[in-house]
Amino acid sequence: MKHLLSLFALLLIANLSLAQGGSISGKVIDAQTNEPLPFCNVFINNSTIATTTDFDGNYLLTDVPVGDFDLGFSFMGYEAIQKSASVKDGSKLTFNISLVPLDQELSDVEIKAKRDKSWERELRKFKNYFLGSDDLAAQSEIINPWVIDFPDDNSNNNFRAEAFQPIEIENRALGYKLTFDLKQFQYTSQFHVIAGATRFEELEAPDPKTKANWEKNRLDTYLKSPANMFRAMLDNTHNQEGFFLYGDKAGGSESRNLRTDIFANELGNSIVEYKPDNLVQAGKKEGEYRIFLKGRIEIHYEKGFSNVNTYRDAPYPISWLEVNGNYVHVNANGMVVNEKDVTFSGDMDKRKVSSMLPFDYKPNLSDRLQRQMVRDAGSLQEKVYLHTDRDFYYQGDPVFFKAYFRYANPDYKRDLSKILHVEVISSERDIVLKKKFKIENGLAVGEFFLPDTLKQQEYYLRAYTNWNRNYGPDSYFVKALPVVSVYDRVLSADKPDEEKGEASFTFALDKDKYGKREKVKVEISLTGPEGRPLAANLSASVKDTYFSPLFPTGITAISGMDFVNVPDHITPEKFSYPLETSWNVEGRFTNEKGKGVSTPFTVFLNNFEGSFDLESDKEGNFTLEEMEFYGPMDFSFMALDKKGKGFGTFQLTEKMNPPFSIPAHLKMPDITQTATSIFSYTPEEEETVQLETVEVATEKESAGSRAIYGRADYVIKGENLNRNGTVTDLLMSLKAQVPGMSVTTMQEIRIRGGALSANLSMEPLVMIDGSVMPSGPGVLAASNIGTVNPNDIDRIEVVSRTSSMMGDLGRNGVIAIYLKKGISPMPAFSLGSPGMSNMIIEGFGMPSNFVPFDYDTAEESPELDERVTLYWNPYMVTESGSGKATLEFYTNDTQSPKYLVVEGLDINGNPVRGTLLIPAAQD
Repeated sequence: MKHLLSLFALLLIANLSLAQGGSISGKVIDAQTNEPLPFCNVFINNSTIATTTDFDGNYLLTDVPVGDFDLGFSFMGYEAIQKSASVKDGSKLTFNISLVPLDQELSDVEIKAKRDKSWERELRKFKNYFLGSDDLAAQSEIINPWVIDFPDDNSNNNFRAEAFQPIEIENRALGYKLTFDLKQFQYTSQFHVIAGATRFEELEAPDPKTKANWEKNRLDTYLKSPANMFRAMLDNTHNQEGFFLYGDKAGGSESRNLRTDIFANELGNSIVEYKPDNLVQAGKKEGEYRIFLKGRIEIHYEKGFSNVNTYRDAPYPISWLEVNGNYVHVNANGMVVNEKDVTFSGDMDKRKVSSMLPFDYKPNLSDRLQRQMVRDAGSLQEKVYLHTDRDFYYQGDPVFFKAYFRYANPDYKRDLSKILHVEVISSERDIVLKKKFKIENGLAVGEFFLPDTLKQQEYYLRAYTNWNRNYGPDSYFVKALPVVSVYDRVLSADKPDEEKGEASFTFALDKDKYGKREKVKVEISLTGPEGRPLAANLSASVKDTYFSPLFPTGITAISGMDFVNVPDHITPEKFSYPLETSWNVEGRFTNEKGKGVSTPFTVFLNNFEGSFDLESDKEGNFTLEEMEFYGPMDFSFMALDKKGKGFGTFQLTEKMNPPFSIPAHLKMPDITQTATSIFSYTPEEEETVQLETVEVATEKESAGSRAIYGRADYVIKGENLNRNGTVTDLLMSLKAQVPGMSVTTMQEIRIRGGALSANLSMEPLVMIDGSVMPSGPGVLAASNIGTVNPNDIDRIEVVSRTSSMMGDLGRNGVIAIYLKKGISPMPAFSLGSPGMSNMIIEGFGMPSNFVPFDYDTAEESPELDERVTLYWNPYMVTESGSGKATLEFYTNDTQSPKYLVVEGLDINGNPVRGTLLIPAAQD
């Protein structure tokens, strides 16, 4: 939205020195009678620098800072005016002013009598447009609203207002009284204009606590303001202040509507970091600068949180900036000179008069400016904690998690690790599952599936970075991870972990108790130690206590994020393990004699879909640098001798895993075995059904395991698929075995006729080994299927009906692909190829995509609802203004209480945790 603010104190001025400057004096008289006007307000626009005239109409402003300002004059019953003043050091300016009386001045009683309900409706709109819609606006009040009037032809598309007297505003959030001489106000869908002059007066705080609260709110408002951003750009410290700039990538998606809601996916594809060589240049005048901002600039303020998110993995305020002429002209303090050329949208556009600070406000930045970035071992620590959706799991279950990183020095967050290693380890210390996940903005969200072949009960979940290894095993995250069968029962007489930090959660339910398949609404409020609302980045899980009984685990976000005590003599120079800021795969080439030699070679990807050339060094070593893909990918390596024949062998270098030790504080629950399954059916029973019908692929079959989408309508074994050609051949063989399935020439798949889902897709949902693949406009199901090597497919399960358990994502059916267990590292296409080495490299783990179930929108209801995890949201935030968030979910078919756990980090990087037992209604 266009900002045409002559008041532009929204762009705050910091660090002004009032020790030097000039003075302004003069006399104010009545323009008709030439009589002096005593007690007339004289002020520097948008500042607290003000005075009043004496009995003779004289005034004097001293210590006026150097610069160009508007000098305001206002007096009750007279037309307010502004005069431009250019103050230099030591200058003495004189302005003699004649004020013109207003033609008509009505009494307060007469004005109020003319105000009706229509005017009140217009006033509510005006407050929203004029003051804003955030928490600061909620604590601001217009004291004399009767001076505001609205034209009879006002409309939502062209909303205007006028005031025949200055508008008085009391801002109880920042501790100011504003006197605003409104000259022009207009609000349309394309732009808005708020023009006038503002005088600031500090309110008198009733107590020291209120005064401290005002100071904090003022600093918070300044730090996230455009002025602070522009000021920091001048010395290239805007990243340290939390402002990160991105621009549209050339050739990327022109429309934001076609982008995904995952920032990590869009970075490098549709948007790139904005880092021009000459960001800041000298301006035309001394003390002015121009900042080169070309195109649409996306601004991420990473030191705040916002409930309105453009991206699920970027829960902070995001704004967009467009500049006519590509240059923002500012002075040394961030004040924009060419404000009419500047267009903000998003978060920075929401701020109006309630977020204004006087330009002579001086923020206390001493801690930031004087802090020395001491790069010692203690300050470089990063501590990871994983919040999982449950504390124990059944064989074959998915595990959803969110990883939080706490930093000893938050300024190093972007400089430290970018790769998280997650492992499932048996009680015999064998690693049974290992994955890596990308760390974005100190967070990682992911999922993995537990093998249904796990026979033990005691497993452990470990997470760490390569950098953590320098600090020893105490810096790792380790949690007990019991994995049980459907015949096991978890027993515990102890209460679950109820640790709480300094911040506290309160929960408000919309009912006292909840029955089966009933909607639950929970309002969450987070407050700090002083009782003020607190911003936080959170994850929330709700589980059923019948299928997942409660027991103490010995670790929570509160107890699991303490840093290691590092002795003073330990320095980073002594560290053995480097930072992993990118994923590199190392390997070695050896000739027929087993000796490493230097040779050029070619790497082929996914059945020759792509390739690139490398060369090994004299020892045969090579590196695949900055690898970035998700899931498994086929790699084939080929080196040719002088005769053009393949030779030699390629091997990847296996990195050693750190030793594993079980922390003493962890607790495993007591587990007993029974003869009956806790669920209404068992995997063994379903496998028996499969054997009776497996010979006829096109008949409806049952899924081989308990899947979130329920029973499959068709199961096609891998050997019955065409796996020797392209994805088109694979789809055609699948089409021949699934009645009603069609594939267009554009490789669009239709199973149910193509109903338009909420994400604007007519394609079936694709799942690979239980992970939900991306879907939406422009995303083909065939493209997701094409990421799989057909030779690795064990079976494909097809749900041709609407899958209610998948919510709206399952509106057009489901194609679930299951890969072979322990698949061969030798793809079929290369068998027998001399000199070619083939292997499968596992990429990054996929971000989690938990699918909530909604009984209100489902086209059909399941016969039996036995969900264990009822709700999982790793993208929950509370804002500093309200400290609130809301979650909704549906209960299952048990009559047991549901257990809510909320964990995360507050705006200051401190861990927070809250729990709630949600009562169940008994029949």
